[in-house]
Amino acid sequence: MTRLALALVLGAVACGGSRRPAAIVADREVPPPVEAAPLRDPAPAVPVAEPPPTPITPPSPPAPPPPPSPNPATLAKLEWPATTRSFVLRRDAHAYAGPDLTAEVLGKIVAGTRLPVGDAVDGDKRCEVWLAAMPRGWVCARHAKASAEEPLATTLPVVPPGHLVPKDYYNVAKGAARYANADAVRAGTPLPEPKHKSTYMVTRDEGSVEIDGLDYVKTSVGWVAETDLTSFRPSTFAGVDLVATPPPAWPFAWVYAADRKKVVARTDAAKKAPKGATFAHRALVPVLEERDGFVRVADGQWIARKDLRVARTRPRPAIADAHAKWIDLDRDEQVMIAYDGDTPVFATLFSSGRRKNDTPPAIYRIRSKSALTKMSAEERESSFYEVSEVPWATRFRSGLYFHAAYWHDRFGQANSHGCVNLSAADARWVYDWTEPVMPAGWSELEVPADGAMVVRVHDARHPDPPVFDYVKESVERAKIRKREERLKRQRLAAEAEAAAAAATPVVPVAP
Repeated sequence: MTRLALALVLGAVACGGSRRPAAIVADREVPPPVEAAPLRDPAPAVPVAEPPPTPITPPSPPAPPPPPSPNPATLAKLEWPATTRSFVLRRDAHAYAGPDLTAEVLGKIVAGTRLPVGDAVDGDKRCEVWLAAMPRGWVCARHAKASAEEPLATTLPVVPPGHLVPKDYYNVAKGAARYANADAVRAGTPLPEPKHKSTYMVTRDEGSVEIDGLDYVKTSVGWVAETDLTSFRPSTFAGVDLVATPPPAWPFAWVYAADRKKVVARTDAAKKAPKGATFAHRALVPVLEERDGFVRVADGQWIARKDLRVARTRPRPAIADAHAKWIDLDRDEQVMIAYDGDTPVFATLFSSGRRKNDTPPAIYRIRSKSALTKMSAEERESSFYEVSEVPWATRFRSGLYFHAAYWHDRFGQANSHGCVNLSAADARWVYDWTEPVMPAGWSELEVPADGAMVVRVHDARHPDPPVFDYVKESVERAKIRKREERLKRQRLAAEAEAAAAAATPVVPVAP
């Protein structure tokens, strides 16, 4: 399969969740878009190669204060030694809003995180003692043990030096056999496939073994022949820090070449006009004038409108309880702009759903964050996909996330199952910039809808989209979960029946 064909197949793979149309209710109208005046008269400089991305430094949270001294009452309650400086989690543990298993789940803290010893309160038979989990929440003490070391928590996901993403990622060849373990490889008994067409994007573990002259490696979806793995090279594309690097004008645009190499301008707004300068794929240009399907980007340089992705400012959604920070997603242009109040601070290209209903226009809220998450198809879908350890996943609706798409470089073109695909650098920026900030040591964070950051998804047909109804969504998702569980039971039963039939020896019938 060629690189282009592989990209087209894999580009559609993203997100683990429903692709149902949005359940939405109307809200107040948003004022019409207002364009800012050009910042300056740009010089007609012509790029001849794609400019290297401006290094983006994700906003860093303020340094935490020194940890408090261990609470003597807690040490006494748990009979921990006086040398205790922190408590360490034995396993991943949920943090709750209150010292009760029925309280709201705030997120998940990973095993090995060392937290300050603060307050402790009595619980019930399900959890006898609860520990305060700074900076917020409560964890059950049965998941903790005393440590003589100082508190220490790691910001997740961890990215190795010199890497764009936390892991090395691979595509599994279509139809490749997967095995539960090395013994299954030797026995020639592969795992059943959930559907006829399956796509897997995986991480690779330490284990490997040679069997019958072939090397098999342990992956996140089982043991696979090494020859059936193709490594991904994540995109190096990065958006624009509009504060550190102001754009050439408002509006401005990225050049988007169909061949991802270059676009040739014309000297006038006409297809048959003489050729002008050459502009690199994803070069930034000012939008000075639009006429007859062309855009003037410099004196005597006109680029076809279809070869540009235009970034335009828009007013803030009229949502009373919204956070000052918000994000605007233009589906027509595939352009994202992040705002702090009325000030645009960051802009980039993204890839939304390939089908018109995959990323429905609406006004959403940031609802959760995951350092790494697995995304897969639902049982009701005709084909199956599983994408392992997707980094910097910021959810705004069930099944829809901002996240790094390490498998393609088609940002600026609809290319997902509904999620907002971003380059690694851009997904990390969104994850770090959006609030609340993920505490160090946490791998998951839930965000209440009230007061949360707004995400507006719009297009020409829906310039002022309605507010998404999260209450209705929760009811629908409960129904979907029941249906998915039923379909999964049916599939597993069919797989077990097929495996049993395959294992039953065929007894020849005597003539």
